[in-house]
Amino acid sequence: MTTTTSPQDVLAAADQALGVLSGLPSRAVAGASREEWCAALAVLQQVVDVATAVQDEAIVAVAALEPQWAEDGTLVEVREPFGHVALDAPSIVSGVLNVSAVHAERRVRDAVRRAADGAEGSASCTGLGGLHAAMREGRLDGYPAQVVAYELEEVPAPVAETVVASLQEWFEVEDGSHLRRRARRLLARISPDLLRQRAVRAREASGLRRWVDEPGVDTWLGTFPSEEACTAWAAIDALAQQYVADGVCSRIDRARAKALTDLVTSNATIDVQVVLTTPVEGGSVPASAAGAGINGFAVTAADPSENAAVGVAGRAATDLVQVDTGRAGEPLLVERGWLERAVAATAITGRDRVGRPRILACDTGTGAPVDPDGDLTTSAYRPSPRLATFVRARDRHCRFPGCAVAARYCDLDHVRPYPAGPTSSLNLVCLCRRHHRIKQRPGWRVTLHPDATMTWTDPTGRTRTTHPPDQLHPIALPDAGTDPPPPEPGNPSLVLPDGPHSALEHHLEHHPETVWTCRVHLTRPRVRMTLDTLPTRRPRRRPSSAPEAPPF
Repeated sequence: MTTTTSPQDVLAAADQALGVLSGLPSRAVAGASREEWCAALAVLQQVVDVATAVQDEAIVAVAALEPQWAEDGTLVEVREPFGHVALDAPSIVSGVLNVSAVHAERRVRDAVRRAADGAEGSASCTGLGGLHAAMREGRLDGYPAQVVAYELEEVPAPVAETVVASLQEWFEVEDGSHLRRRARRLLARISPDLLRQRAVRAREASGLRRWVDEPGVDTWLGTFPSEEACTAWAAIDALAQQYVADGVCSRIDRARAKALTDLVTSNATIDVQVVLTTPVEGGSVPASAAGAGINGFAVTAADPSENAAVGVAGRAATDLVQVDTGRAGEPLLVERGWLERAVAATAITGRDRVGRPRILACDTGTGAPVDPDGDLTTSAYRPSPRLATFVRARDRHCRFPGCAVAARYCDLDHVRPYPAGPTSSLNLVCLCRRHHRIKQRPGWRVTLHPDATMTWTDPTGRTRTTHPPDQLHPIALPDAGTDPPPPEPGNPSLVLPDGPHSALEHHLEHHPETVWTCRVHLTRPRVRMTLDTLPTRRPRRRPSSAPEAPPF
């Protein structure tokens, strides 16, 4: 990195490049050859690579600045050597680039390792400077550079420098996957112990993550030790093959998914509790809510006397209805029959003294749970167990923009320091330990509004607002049969004439103020392991004279 480059130089060059590229006509020239357009595509990729390298240098410069209070009470910035990373640098970068907190941390780490490679033998030497130089020359894309840097993580700098130098001739001709394999082969020849140590670290870091993906389904991502994964996969595949043979599932991949969940749930006791949410009217729960009998998944507060579930009559048990969960993320679509059984179980095992599912009051604007009467407020510094449970259920995750750390792992922070700020739901939020410390750094300002929205202002003046998970307003309603038909084949137009409105449009127009939804809370299961129930080998099929079609 040159010492003469200034932000003004970068801004001037970027403005010039943006002006030239954005000034080009938006329509392609007819009659140009494929070779000509491919040459233009390659040059544009070089522009992207060089811009990414310069962006890395800017990230390194931002990370090296530490805010400090001067003796006269003013806030000054102290420049540390390149390679230093300030605690709040990733949080500032996440606001500039509009990326999540995790992505910003990785971005800062990768930029510092590549663009701030120090002199040989120094503490900041990483051996990855060749990656940054190749990006600066337009020969290496940011993603392959990230892949190679990941393979060389925790590798001694001289070894990393040797591997990068050996890969130079392949930067312009191979993708990230091939570069990863070449890096591993080189490491295996240079020092097999490095790969062995990496395998040990990877096995210790194995785990399972889950998030809501497409409507109605979840995505799981797991990494397991190889021998455990081998036996578990054999059990899942054996049961899946049986499901296909019995006609339970038509596809082998769907059968494996069902086999996995069946094997897990058969060895654990799960307590499902349904919570109904209702809007707060005038600062308190509507009186009609206390006497409303709940026999299904949703009722309208406008007419609670009907004491019936909306849409239960004439609906199949396999119809998909929307619920919310105790986790952060989008609402789920589940089968109606499953939800009705969960409501029935909640009426028996729930905490309501008269046998009804619990009712939770929510803000009419944001849909966040509220404490309308202030019953949970305490004069002590530490919140009561009920208040802590309420705040964690309201926030569900760290309230810093883009952070997804679950509330159970977060601190409960007083937005206004105690005792100036009360210990109440209006002054407590969930913050992970990193962002709890960042909130206390010089230059950061945080405001928690009465509707539970939270405004963050970073030292550069950028302002972002985080919203609590909406537990009141559904984003979709069951299809009532009034939605327009899909476009005909050959006419995939997305522009439809103004005709009959869908159930969602009709409901939002005529009943925008009173909507009940339900939230399903899964408590921690009590696991009963029965290893003898797991099949250990694939069952043999009986020979048949007629050939069978493959089950996939």
